[in-house]
Amino acid sequence: MKKLKIFTKLVFIFITISLIITMVYVYFFSPSHYRFSSFDYVNSNITSSLNGFKIAYISDINLSDKKSLERLEKIVDELNEYSFDMALIGGDLFDGHVFSEKEVGNILKKIDCRYGKFAILGEKDQDSSLEIKKIFNDGGFEVLENTARTIHYNNDSFLLCACDKNYDISQFKETTKTIKVLMTHQPDSFTINQGKINLQLSGHSYGGTLYLPYFGALLKPQGAQNYNHGIYQENNSTLLVSNGLHASASFPYKLFAPNEVNLITLSKVEKK
Repeated sequence: MKKLKIFTKLVFIFITISLIITMVYVYFFSPSHYRFSSFDYVNSNITSSLNGFKIAYISDINLSDKKSLERLEKIVDELNEYSFDMALIGGDLFDGHVFSEKEVGNILKKIDCRYGKFAILGEKDQDSSLEIKKIFNDGGFEVLENTARTIHYNNDSFLLCACDKNYDISQFKETTKTIKVLMTHQPDSFTINQGKINLQLSGHSYGGTLYLPYFGALLKPQGAQNYNHGIYQENNSTLLVSNGLHASASFPYKLFAPNEVNLITLSKVEKK
């Protein structure tokens, strides 16, 4: 009986300390913390020429003040230490009003890659779309809206598509026999896109913001009710949902859904 009481107290102490550490991390560290996440997308249709092509994917930057701007510049500098061929930004550049346009454009211009820099707009970008498009253009990014581009690499190519949640991607004409990569902000569009594309890249959900293993996302925004965290594979299509680079300024806290830059490698065969 005495041993049981001691064990119960130890368990209670362990749980209490764990909760305190978790709350400290979530409140004080998770808003600014980030990681570089690697993902190998394997598809037999990827040719030997395309094998190893690397994409840096960033979604939900959510700039809100000078501090977030300084953070973005630090992340871009760190990103450039990696090897990648293409940069994609998946929407929501600002969280609210647009500011420091020239400075933001200069930071985006520093992203260094050889095979294109492309961006799409998120729902937060719509009210200031003209300003944001100009910022992207000044940063060397082409803004894609319901269109596709054939990306040539090593005498081969793949199709990069971009669309909003209501666009019928079957309207994209095939210009390559390899794979079709789709960039769209809201991940729930995967319901209608699966089977028509090979790889979809989305954001919007912040990875569920507060995510519990086995239970799933605790916060599911409209447009990310069904798909909101990690990798999904359905109907011969794969969806990658990024946790985003920063959650909204009104609630920037994250749990088991750390802010991230996604580094995606196209692979012909699975690495052992």
